[in-house]
Amino acid sequence: MIPRVFDVHVHFVEDERLYSDRVEQLLRYAEEFNVRKIALIGNLGANHLVEKAFREYPDVFVGLARVDLDADDPEVVDEYNKRGFAGLKVILTRKDYDDPSYFPFYERAEENNMVVLFHTGVIGGPVDYLMNESSAFPGKEETASKMLRGKSSARMRSLFLDTIANTFPKLKIIGAHLGWPEYLVSCAVARWRRNVYFDISGGEVVRRHIIEGKYIKREISVKKVLFGTDSSVEKMPREIICWYDALRGMGLTHEEIDSIMYGNAANVFGLEE
Repeated sequence: MIPRVFDVHVHFVEDERLYSDRVEQLLRYAEEFNVRKIALIGNLGANHLVEKAFREYPDVFVGLARVDLDADDPEVVDEYNKRGFAGLKVILTRKDYDDPSYFPFYERAEENNMVVLFHTGVIGGPVDYLMNESSAFPGKEETASKMLRGKSSARMRSLFLDTIANTFPKLKIIGAHLGWPEYLVSCAVARWRRNVYFDISGGEVVRRHIIEGKYIKREISVKKVLFGTDSSVEKMPREIICWYDALRGMGLTHEEIDSIMYGNAANVFGLEE
């Protein structure tokens, strides 16, 4: 039996021409796999497409606006709140996440009761050199290189969420991918900071590490783990099935699995279970 699901990590389109097809795909995914809610993540310059989706289908979608902490004015947080966004997505900053210059963004998010989803850990790309895929994505490596120029995964460590949580104790913080590969650091931050949670998106690699490390319930509370896919639409059902099987294999109860797959996120986003 497929459990109810809240997918907290779904990147949305940045091209208007792809909007209708993607919405249709996601609605079908939701209907077929008991996905009650989907958090859509916007793109710089294209957050309006996420807004369009959650306005048209408020029962399914919630919106996370992508913000640029190095270029945007902190007042943009208030604007996104007024437009109905449930939270923000932060990634690829030029300074550490806990740099004081970013605090006005977090302060406004806290005041507006918004969720902030931070990418944590090493950022992926189109080429996996361990898998010898260097020629599998022609052209994409150069595009990714331009996007990442001047940026560093060292700026996006989960330990920086500790500073933010202590400074803004009412801010609802989610770190993505359990901070891959600094899983134990992420678990420690979530263990001692009431307002910090982590999603387990990231595909087979992150899932394998979490299973082998036996982190859930032993190092991080079941109540601090959120489900997310962060994958193509075609792979999302597989993520649900694989994670459900993995959690059962860990010996988690039905109630604990429900918390991870749906309940925890519903609480973070302030929704009724």
